[in-house]
Order: sequence, then structure tokens, then C-alpha cells
Amino acid sequence: MKNLSMKTLITFSVALIGLFGIVRADETTATEPTSVVSVSGELSTDITFGDATTFSSPYTGLVLSGESWVISTNLLDGNVNIEEANYSWSAFEGVTLTFGSQAEPYGLAWGLHRPSNNWFVSTPRGHVVTNGVGVGVDKFGVGANLFYGGNEEGADAHWATRVSYGLSVAGIDSKFGLSLNSNEAQLVDATLANAFVNASLEYDLSEEADSAYWLRGVVTPPFGQGAFLLIGYSSDEVVTYGVGYKCSDNMKVISEFTSGTNSDGSDIENDFAIRASYSF
Repeated sequence: MKNLSMKTLITFSVALIGLFGIVRADETTATEPTSVVSVSGELSTDITFGDATTFSSPYTGLVLSGESWVISTNLLDGNVNIEEANYSWSAFEGVTLTFGSQAEPYGLAWGLHRPSNNWFVSTPRGHVVTNGVGVGVDKFGVGANLFYGGNEEGADAHWATRVSYGLSVAGIDSKFGLSLNSNEAQLVDATLANAFVNASLEYDLSEEADSAYWLRGVVTPPFGQGAFLLIGYSSDEVVTYGVGYKCSDNMKVISEFTSGTNSDGSDIENDFAIRASYSF
């Protein structure tokens, strides 16, 4: 009877410990966060040599993102500005609705204002971020984006759309785009890239733009050990060229020369700029 009681006690103790472990496991699972917030950002410094030597921080930004949302901020003139603040819903397979402040679908190169996406110091054109509703469709290599919204009070909302197609042949990744909006914009652009060359062309067909275009290319020699060459040209007859070095996956240093004519008609006398940028 004594041995039976001891066995019963041991069995009961083991069962109690197992039950406690199951309860704790359920509690741990229940308290685990259901979503993960990713944090990324970048810092940059420009040194420009012209009539005077100037130092500036062209872009300092922080991006918070989750499964279906993103908030990006940047520091400009001592003020923290909200750049993008939007959330998305996958309505159907390959169809996404985006609400809030977002980049208008104009051209393939809108993100080049951020140093992490730009191999050059300068940017070929500005970018537009607007509050509204966007629809994105991605099927069979064809991407279509439609946006409707506006920021200005009292002004009518406007629309913008972009259609793009991606193709990979013989080791060359190419992408072609057409952008239109309610302000009579008509933009065609293309990108071509392989392991050593990355080129972008943008041509504005609208009457107001008077056939404006820009062309930029980056060459990464296989023996360069992180070094790359830059060359660019625009319809304003501005030539851009330089060299850069990718110090690591996070940091790069770029030198850029510019010659040609400013928008006011005055000559650019070999302005020289150096940019150091770091992303995390």
C-alpha cells in the first residue's frame, strides 16, 4: 500500500508539471507580438566645391514599417517631416489598395531622392508625395498603378497612373514605363541593368516639357573592388560624371562633377561635390 501511494504521488507530480508547462507555453504564445516593426534609415553629408565650399545634409531619414503599413520621416531645416504615412490592403491576389500619404506613380525613378537608391550626388528630378488612394496591380510582369487624391485645400483632386513592364533576357534586366496624369504629363522611361552596367532613361513627351530628357548610367568594373563610374546627360546640356566607392553594404562615397548650363542660362564651371551616405 505504501509503494502504491508513492507511485501515485510520482504520477500525479509528473502530470501536474506537464500541465503547468502546457499552460505556460500557451501564455507565452498568447503574449508574443503578432506583428514586427522594422526600422531603417539613412544619413548623408554633401561637400560642394564651387564659388564657395559648403557642407550640407541632403537627406536624413527614418522609416518604420510593418506588415501592411509604412511611416517615413526626414529631417529638413531642423524640422521633422512626415514623408510617407500609408497602409495597404491586399484586396485580391496581385491587387493592393493603399491609403494615405504616398508617392505618386510618376516614372520609375521616384525613389532616387534617397541616397540609398541613388548612385549619384544629384537627383535628375524632384518627387511628389500626396495624400490619396492608390491601386496597384502586378500580374505576369506587368505593373499598373493608379492614384487619386491631392494635398491642396480648395483644389480639385487629381489622378496619376503608371504602367510598366519588366523583362529579363540574356542576363539583362529591363523595365519600361509609361506615366500619365491629369496635368497632361506624358512620360516614358526605361531601365537596363546587368552585373556591370545600370542605365536609366527618362523622356517627357508633354508639350510643356518641350522634349526634356535625362540619361544616366553606372558602370561597375569586375576588377573595381567596390568602385564604380558615373556618367549622365540631360536635355539642358548638363554633363554629369564622377567616380564612387562602395565601402560596405551600408556605406558609399561618391564624387561628382557637373558642367553645362544652369536653368537661368549661366554656365556651370565644373562644380564638384562629394557625398558620403550610410544606410541602416
